[in-house]
Amino acid sequence: MTKLKFQLHAAGFCVADRAHALRKTRKKQIRFYATYAHIEHPIHGHILFDTGYTRRFHQFTKKFPFNLYAKATPVTIMKEEEAIHVLADKGIKPEDIAYIIVSHFHADHIGGLQDFPTSKFICSKRAYDDVKKRQGISAVRRGFVPKLMPNDFEARVHLLDFNESSKSDAILGDIIDLFDDGSILLCQLDGHAKGMIGAVLDTEVQTFLVADAAWLKENYTKMHLPSPSVRLFFDSWKAYKDNLNKVYQYHKKFPETKIIPSHCEETLREITTTS
Repeated sequence: MTKLKFQLHAAGFCVADRAHALRKTRKKQIRFYATYAHIEHPIHGHILFDTGYTRRFHQFTKKFPFNLYAKATPVTIMKEEEAIHVLADKGIKPEDIAYIIVSHFHADHIGGLQDFPTSKFICSKRAYDDVKKRQGISAVRRGFVPKLMPNDFEARVHLLDFNESSKSDAILGDIIDLFDDGSILLCQLDGHAKGMIGAVLDTEVQTFLVADAAWLKENYTKMHLPSPSVRLFFDSWKAYKDNLNKVYQYHKKFPETKIIPSHCEETLREITTTS
């Protein structure tokens, strides 16, 4: 096993109703932070898992139909919160980021891709195939803003096909050992978005980045589903429930593992306080 260094950051947030994330709870406006992970591999260098928002989100959602997206998820993002600037403060240049793992193609996960012109991208083939030709309303329905994508994305991407995987986990199913060293194990977490992936990291205390398979800690610790109203925005409600259950079962079997939903403020505070 190869031990990784890991830090969690947030690049902006949107405002949402807690009752949407946790069904049958009282309405309360909460922040959905757009987190991303900075991973340091002793051989392969600096790696990001997603990028969070950048101010480009505002730039590219001014006009119809993408202004509908901006109205549905009011976003706050400051320059100093953007991944490129947080990394610069640590002495890390854009060209130092060797890989960016894209969990899925919603704007809060790909907002900073253009800031890293030499990085190689890693994502699910199913996830990319689902969005790559979408424009207009079709893109908005998938939470996808095409202008956030680098023009040379296809030249730099490695597309993962889990059907070709030779490894599996009793709970997570087919997995891909990214560097064949056990350090980053990628798994399928469909439902919220087609082809969405998560990552189990071999850090000092094992870390499981679950993207949007859960929004809040209560989702996976108690199998507390979101409101049925969000089904309209999910690729598959059945797949979502199945994969949330995977995260729940993983948590029960490995309670010491740090499970990190992309948007949970409580988890963000816990991780950044102890790291």
